[in-house]
Amino acid sequence: MRKIKINRGHLVTALLIMAFWSFLALLWMPQTYIANLYENPSFTLWRAFVANLGLFYVWALLTPPVLWLGRRLPLERRRLFRNLSIHFVMSFVFAFVHMILLRYANALLINRSISNTMPVSLWMLFLSVGAFNVAAYWGALAASQAVNYFRKYQEREYRLVQAQLQTLSAQLHPHFLFNTLNAISELVYSHPEIADRTLAQLSDLLRLSLKGGQMQEVTLKEELDFIQKYTEIQQTLLQERLHVRFEVEPETLDASVPNMILQPLVENSIRHGIAPKRRGGEIEVRAERIDGMLHLQVQDNGPGISSDVKRASDNGIGLANTRARLQCLYQDTHRFEAGNAPGGGFEVSITIPFREKLAEWEYEEARD
Repeated sequence: MRKIKINRGHLVTALLIMAFWSFLALLWMPQTYIANLYENPSFTLWRAFVANLGLFYVWALLTPPVLWLGRRLPLERRRLFRNLSIHFVMSFVFAFVHMILLRYANALLINRSISNTMPVSLWMLFLSVGAFNVAAYWGALAASQAVNYFRKYQEREYRLVQAQLQTLSAQLHPHFLFNTLNAISELVYSHPEIADRTLAQLSDLLRLSLKGGQMQEVTLKEELDFIQKYTEIQQTLLQERLHVRFEVEPETLDASVPNMILQPLVENSIRHGIAPKRRGGEIEVRAERIDGMLHLQVQDNGPGISSDVKRASDNGIGLANTRARLQCLYQDTHRFEAGNAPGGGFEVSITIPFREKLAEWEYEEARD
């Protein structure tokens, strides 16, 4: 049996429409009760609420078509007069359709429970709710236009962020590749076998990098796999003077993180913390989840940095791009800190919201 797939976005929209018109039915209930109490002393609050449900729930049924028309005929400068004219006509069409449906709704909800009562005529309905129907159409249309403008604003912001992130990534990848190839070139004549092995490792690393494509976010596990490949190359180049230790909580492996967010941090520690030391050193990569946030940390046991070096490193491609990418992706919901560690060395800490990476079909649903 085929499983029925429900679009969560459409379901939320339907619930919001029903909630809005239910609220109006409840809000207008006292007015309907008082208006009918003089002519019919037996009229109750419950009957007033039921009468309002008929009036407003018919509009709940008509709201999706109005929203659809608002999307197809937006009130934009290019065709403003034409679309306004169409909506003007459609407002009366929908008002008439609403009155027909309301007449049957009243017959089902009210008149069956009242003996010797005939259905309300269309003329009486027009006098009572005609103006309201036209206003309701334009109110729903205004809501549709507000949603359209909001979506366009979000899409524009999303494209701007994507363009900026792609620019930052375009700077980062050649920077990383240039540094690695430059290190390999120094080994070609002195240690050709090491250079050959490192080139093979670099090929595997680039293959893994290309597999990620243009994705801005990957799982932490995928990011750590990339870091392990990268540090293997660096361990070869540094002749085993580099040691890398991972302290990663298993529950964080499925967390979503920016693609290549750790590589520039590890590279910065290797170049400025480990490589200058004659005996090398150690880099520790940590990941943990605390209070709904993912905490990432890269720390080395190098000499640390002076204030002058700190100013220079802050302007470097690696740390500067990392800071910029985090700002684009998370705005004020992240924290980025870089500086000397209390026990010596240099550390970079990143805190971002913890969320598991969506599957492709879930991501498309979320965008809808």
